[in-house]
Amino acid sequence: MVTITFNEAVSGFTNADLSVANGTLSAVTSTNGGLTWTATFTPNAAISDSTNVISLNKAGVIDAAGNTGSGMTPSSNYAIDTIRPTASIVVADTALKVGETSRVTITFNEAVSGFTNADLSVANGTLSTVTSTNGGLTWTATFTPKAAISDSTNLISLNKAGVSDAAGNIGSGTTVSNNYAIDTVQPAATRAVSGSVQSFSSGALTLNQQLDSMKAVENKKLLDLALALGSLA
Repeated sequence: MVTITFNEAVSGFTNADLSVANGTLSAVTSTNGGLTWTATFTPNAAISDSTNVISLNKAGVIDAAGNTGSGMTPSSNYAIDTIRPTASIVVADTALKVGETSRVTITFNEAVSGFTNADLSVANGTLSTVTSTNGGLTWTATFTPKAAISDSTNLISLNKAGVSDAAGNIGSGTTVSNNYAIDTVQPAATRAVSGSVQSFSSGALTLNQQLDSMKAVENKKLLDLALALGSLA
């Protein structure tokens, strides 16, 4: 509410006599014969400005005697912050494997409150509790991928409707992270490998049998030689 109070009742006063910084004013009205006038101020969207005034050009108003006002009258100062919180989300490791985790950083354009894990949607994994060490401007957590997952397209999404800034502005819309891939599928043995081992084992067994046969032949030759030498003696 904006209130303009004159030292005496005036006429001819309209919004055209006012200069309004960073917003709009509804039509000025008076309920006491022109002594006090009121209107509603609506700030512009997406504005952050700590120095604003409404100025009245008194040349447009006259009193009952016909005297015209003179000069400018400024209002008290008012600050405006109508910028909604925005955010970015960065997943540090974009190719997660078995046993790996990743740091996740959520950075807002200004400090926020009310932000919890309930505001986040996490694909194919879990996120530790988000925490901030700088008053709510930057938040971090650790992402742990699910086991036995192979997916090259994953995002973390933030619903900003759950956060607000110091001025009470509530976030709007959804912010998504960069993409991250997950491959936590463990390697598994196959029948083909098992078969190769069996073939090798079978081959090794045949080789041993061949060695035993060769030893038997050599032993027989030695025995025949001994018998021959004995008959010569």
